[in-house]
Amino acid sequence: MKTMTIQRLALAGALALGLASCAKPGAEDKLAFTVCFDAAKKDAKYAKAQFATYEQSNIQASTGDADIRVNIPYEMDGKKGLYQCIASKQIDGTYKVAF
Repeated sequence: MKTMTIQRLALAGALALGLASCAKPGAEDKLAFTVCFDAAKKDAKYAKAQFATYEQSNIQASTGDADIRVNIPYEMDGKKGLYQCIASKQIDGTYKVAF
């Protein structure tokens, strides 16, 4: 009985560590946000938009381990919208917008 409990605890611990290693660290999210935010500000279509901050944006893993989807809310001419882009991680660790 005691062996079964120890095995369950070990399995639960291994599962928790495995899931934790899958999460993208906040630093990666911030790099992806910065690249997309800069691209949004340079886009003539959004020149007058007021963009949300990093904390107000939705950032998530995207099409693969190297891609992060970034959704930045904005307001322009009294209307709200969502600027969307995908930031792809480069070999050197930087991110590049991949529309």
